[in-house]
Amino acid sequence: MTVKTIKQAVLRKIRPSVEEEKKLEAFTTRLLSATKNVSRLEGVICGSIGKHTWLRGDHDVDLFIVFPVSALREELEKSGLEFGKQVAKQINGATIIKYAEHPYVRARTPDFLVDIVPCYRIAPGEKIKSAVDRSPLHREYVLKKLPAEYRDEVRLLKQFCKGIGVYGSDAKTRGFSGYTCELLVINYGKLENLLKAAAMWKAPVKIDVENAGTASKFTEPLVIVDPVDPERNVAANLGAENFVKFIRSAASFIAKPEDSYFSLHELFLGKEEVQKMKERGTLFVALKMKKPDAIEDTLYPQLRKTAKRLEAIAEKEEFSVLRSLAFSDDDMYIIMEMNVWQQTPVKKMPGPEIFSAKHVREFTEKYGKSEFPPYIEENQWFAEKKRPFKDAVSLLKSIVSKKPEELAMPTHIAKPLHDATLLQADEFWKTVTKHRELSAFLRRKYFEKLA
Repeated sequence: MTVKTIKQAVLRKIRPSVEEEKKLEAFTTRLLSATKNVSRLEGVICGSIGKHTWLRGDHDVDLFIVFPVSALREELEKSGLEFGKQVAKQINGATIIKYAEHPYVRARTPDFLVDIVPCYRIAPGEKIKSAVDRSPLHREYVLKKLPAEYRDEVRLLKQFCKGIGVYGSDAKTRGFSGYTCELLVINYGKLENLLKAAAMWKAPVKIDVENAGTASKFTEPLVIVDPVDPERNVAANLGAENFVKFIRSAASFIAKPEDSYFSLHELFLGKEEVQKMKERGTLFVALKMKKPDAIEDTLYPQLRKTAKRLEAIAEKEEFSVLRSLAFSDDDMYIIMEMNVWQQTPVKKMPGPEIFSAKHVREFTEKYGKSEFPPYIEENQWFAEKKRPFKDAVSLLKSIVSKKPEELAMPTHIAKPLHDATLLQADEFWKTVTKHRELSAFLRRKYFEKLA
């Protein structure tokens, strides 16, 4: 298959139909009218729908109610919620309150999901007052700079990223955002031009569409200077693993174009792969936790941080951690593959050399009452003490047994960690076998080729 025929075939599946576009246009017109009637403020449809780069079946609408910069933050939050509820009522939407930097209303109708978000009206380059203030500017920029005939190229790029599993800039995925895809098409043009260039990327890659001159300030693998805020890297949330995966996929597609790159085929651990993991001779252990009611973009970094914190605690006790992984869907998991998970009961403690009288006195006083007293090898003092934990599982059990306030762990993880279920050996592998998403996650981490 040629690139041209693949693109045509994919577009037939992902480009919105004329009927779908008309239905969406009628709904957004009604939505904006309701916003004006309710708030007397400007309403702006942002996101992919506002920029005409949405994919078929994507009916998530981002409505921004734009407040003047003179409005107090308290007024924006209070009035924003009230206006959102009234707009939702006019479109017969069932509402819930969602939380990001500030609260907003989510309205659900039979055909659409609408996030009604208050923001401030700022000018390009002006300092934001809330995290979402750039969104209307992003819409204006893309509508101005992206030719109408290239909107399908953005759709194709988004679908390519979805197909290889790197679409979404949320804290869990750490991939390419819709805005990142739009800027890449504005910069490179057709999909094949971008993929040919990406196949040659080497970190760091710096893209400055408007030549703002600030690209050198950033240190992430991919830098795309935000045209409406040159002090921001649009691709800052892109993880190194997904950056490399995109490069590898681009190179593979250019070498041998196939439509399979545009469809996500989630692969799970098979019996042979599970056996290979068992044959590594390591110990897999997992902490399974209940997921708290918290914003995903706050929760996932804390989960990753906790995994690294547990790894550091284990290493301090001289257990060797080969890998520590964080995973979340309905529940949260911290998975540790232990390279060394058992130790002898006695630990050798190096002390000062015999020439340092003060330090020798402190060392011998500290360990002098031990059953086996301190001793000298060559010119250095040593002592022996009993280990508090002879195996890594006992260490982890002691951690989860502590009260949440004693754990010194991130806010949203401390309580779930205290109530965690510890999975090891057969119990761990049974859980992986039953849990398809967890199985797919581990397969990606252990068997997906990035090089």
